Amino acid sequence: YGCSELLKDSVGDPVMNVPWFHLTSPLRWKTHQERNQPSYLQVCEWKEPEELQQILDLDLKDCGEPQEKLLKRCRNVIRYSVKTCHPRFFNQLFSGLDHHALAGRLITEMLNTSQYTYEIAPVFVLMEEVVLKKLRELIGWKKGDGIFCPGGSISNMYAMNVARFHCFPDCKQKGNWAIPKLAAFTSQEVFILCLQFPSCFLRWELFSSRRSRVFQDGRLLVLAVRRHCEAISPPSTPPLMFFF
Repeated sequence: YGCSELLKDSVGDPVMNVPWFHLTSPLRWKTHQERNQPSYLQVCEWKEPEELQQILDLDLKDCGEPQEKLLKRCRNVIRYSVKTCHPRFFNQLFSGLDHHALAGRLITEMLNTSQYTYEIAPVFVLMEEVVLKKLRELIGWKKGDGIFCPGGSISNMYAMNVARFHCFPDCKQKGNWAIPKLAAFTSQEVFILCLQFPSCFLRWELFSSRRSRVFQDGRLLVLAVRRHCEAISPPSTPPLMFFF
């Protein structure tokens, strides 16, 4: 949201930008220290969306703002955000903070590189290759390629796209019109939205994502899958994938 006249006139000047970086250092350090805050403090100073919108004043402006105003905005961002390092913050995907990972993230942000070519990020491209090689080894692959995914739903979408191309290579040039309708199966234990999203995005028929019963230990009930395969209409629709 805007910038002070000093920053606006000194874009790209590391000497002029240093004071602003130092001004925000206490805020960053305070945020880092809050990971050790007592459990009786709030995980989040909760406000309803309408009230928080008024407090933060998020409207885009045509002119810049002084540093004092920017610092106030930074404090509000920290104050009203969820403290994920709080001892009573619980989430099914993440919580807490690793100091080594934090240092790595700070270095990554300050370098401000990108992964699309070796020329712009030689170190990180090599690091990426090492990590992908290790991940392939964990599943028994000696060679291959890989990609990092930002979440479960898009990971499923990538997998469905690869499976479609593996079974029907012509789809890359001719599109979905050149291949039959595709079906995917999943168990009752799978979060169904993680399959519905990629099915819609890849233009698979939404109701071709069929949920099969499982044993108590999570194993797929083969007889239930067979019944689903026999009930597919039209019969030419191949059961392309199984999600567990």
